[in-house]
Amino acid sequence: MLYNFGMTSAPVAEPLMTAEEFYLLPDPPEGGKMELVCGKVVTHMPVSGKHGERQGIIWQTLRAFAIPHNEGRVTVEAGFILHDDPDLVRAPDVAVVALSRLPDEQLPEDGFISGPPLLAVEVVSKGDTERDVLEKVADYLDNGVARVWAVRAKTRSVVIYYPNGEVKLVPSGGTLTSDDAGFTNDGFALAVASIFE
Repeated sequence: MLYNFGMTSAPVAEPLMTAEEFYLLPDPPEGGKMELVCGKVVTHMPVSGKHGERQGIIWQTLRAFAIPHNEGRVTVEAGFILHDDPDLVRAPDVAVVALSRLPDEQLPEDGFISGPPLLAVEVVSKGDTERDVLEKVADYLDNGVARVWAVRAKTRSVVIYYPNGEVKLVPSGGTLTSDDAGFTNDGFALAVASIFE
């Protein structure tokens, strides 16, 4: 028989995972996307067909401009190590990585991308809470991302967040520009309405 004598046991702290350990995990059996937030794994459900299509439209338009203008590489759901100890790995729906952040101007074949992207795009899903969205935005901006887009189907708009605290709403009739993406070259244009067609 065990006796307690009024002493309570302290809760056992769950060990925090590193980005390297996180990278070695298998994919979740139910699919979806995983991120590492403050050393703990967060799993997201697979997205809807429309969400995936919107990601594709944004990726395709950004890539068509970024590659010939040497602005960077464009990824879909690639992992970025934004912070160490505790490790923070976010996987934006779409991201642009400046060439200056990439050794030999190439994305890594294995492992996550170290450091922030130039642009992080989050396509807001029906099940995303406003708190979740703003937490991701804060993680990006606090760790060096120059622009964050929150693509909102409900209002058919894109909200752009800047490191200086500025927030810009681009409605369905508007167009996203080079400055909105953080590009150095002028000429990028993405009609917001085209994302939702």
